[in-house]
Amino acid sequence: MKIWPAIDLFQGKVVRLTRGDYSARTEYADDPLSVAMAFQSEGCPRLHVVDLEGARKGIPCHAEVLPSLSALNLTIRYGGGLRTVASIEKVLSMGAAFAMVGSLLLATEQMPFELFAKFGERIIPTVDIKMRQVAVSGWTEKAALGPEETLQRLLVAGFRHCLVTAVDRDGTGEGPDLDLYETLRKAFPEMEFTAAGGIRNLQDIRALAGLGISDVVVGKALYEGNLNLKDAQEVDRPC
Repeated sequence: MKIWPAIDLFQGKVVRLTRGDYSARTEYADDPLSVAMAFQSEGCPRLHVVDLEGARKGIPCHAEVLPSLSALNLTIRYGGGLRTVASIEKVLSMGAAFAMVGSLLLATEQMPFELFAKFGERIIPTVDIKMRQVAVSGWTEKAALGPEETLQRLLVAGFRHCLVTAVDRDGTGEGPDLDLYETLRKAFPEMEFTAAGGIRNLQDIRALAGLGISDVVVGKALYEGNLNLKDAQEVDRPC
């Protein structure tokens, strides 16, 4: 399993939302680079960066942080506001190893095929699930397709790894939605999943690993001191 510590950005600050609610925002730091360096010092070689402001506006708003973050030799996933091919190309050229894309992939039936043909595995599809429905546009709108229909379309297009966020658990510290991930693993055994939302501690990470989840995103638990990143490396494996 790979552990991805999260840096969520809004107006230049490192923040966390609760259940995807922009009004329920907690600020943790002013400098994302210092946070990334702290994660690196604890032995983690990778970083999950979400541009929350970009997700809401539909354009990348924090891509300028990528060169300094990538200079740390971390493997970076970057998402939020990537609604055009040009914006994906931009963040990949600025230092992101992977681009996390959600709304654009669901724009048309052919879009997953087109993006996979162009970028391949450098795109990580994101499926954000809120009240058992797929949320798009920064979690503010509901997609036409349900979770399993969305994943089936991505699978047919060629994708074999997907980030699934349980938005109802995100930032709550209530624990991951194990039922959701167990259901998806059984329905899509060919697909690897990154789990995000509600992860509190090492026990939660181990529970997800037991379901066959390949990657997890941890955020609030790190910032609140409930999870030690060095301890999490016990279940980590190299990139």
